[in-house]
Amino acid sequence: MPKMTSEQAQSFSGYSSANAAVLSAVAETKGCACEPYKQFFTYQRWLAQGFQVQKGEHGIRLTSWIAITKKDADGNEVVTGRRPKGYTVFCKCQVKAIEPV
Repeated sequence: MPKMTSEQAQSFSGYSSANAAVLSAVAETKGCACEPYKQFFTYQRWLAQGFQVQKGEHGIRLTSWIAITKKDADGNEVVTGRRPKGYTVFCKCQVKAIEPV
């Protein structure tokens, strides 16, 4: 799998208002002003942007729904349902810029 660019790491194909509300509430309780989908990313997305999650930090577990596709008799992909997929995100307050070697 090719490495994700910084621009790709900051773009999203889907948006969940429920997850955005959870992230806003978490940021508020932590006392930081991080914005959902702007300053909350997965570990791999932070790495692609040149940041490392600090040791000892714990992420926020979220759930997303992914389309299940199968091929029909003609070979076309058809969406047959959705399934949950869990992932963990970290806010900007939990990462540090990676220093060049």
